[in-house]
Amino acid sequence: MDNNVSRRKFLGGLIAVPTVAALAAPLAAVGAYVYPPDSFLQPPKPKKVGNIADLKPWDSIQFGYNQAPAMVIKTDTDDVVAYYLKCTHLGCTVEVPQGNLDGQQLVCPCHGGYFDPLGNNTGGPPPTPLKQLAVTIDENGDIIVEERMA
Repeated sequence: MDNNVSRRKFLGGLIAVPTVAALAAPLAAVGAYVYPPDSFLQPPKPKKVGNIADLKPWDSIQFGYNQAPAMVIKTDTDDVVAYYLKCTHLGCTVEVPQGNLDGQQLVCPCHGGYFDPLGNNTGGPPPTPLKQLAVTIDENGDIIVEERMA
């Protein structure tokens, strides 16, 4: 019995190993996308972003939530609204004017989308209002935001 490997089998094995690796890497990436880790499936934890006593009517607090810019605003009726500052057109960050937002427009610099201070789309290409966050005020007046449950 001859234990020597032929040149043909050696070269075939030499080509097969990198080929299998090149095909397996994209499949592993797709598998991680289709079956993400459980940590990605959990909603982000509620976040304290400020205190209601620190906000005057039409003042805002900008903050980061769930790896995206967001904002909370107090209306003149003392309602508090929070939403992501990602344009619903293509996901660009919406610019917020400084100071009192009463009568102001929030502008998406990418394609000229306009939103009112409550996050409603008022002009340009954005098809829907900015994505809202749920807001609760605790007994200390702390403003807590979290994802809205559908």
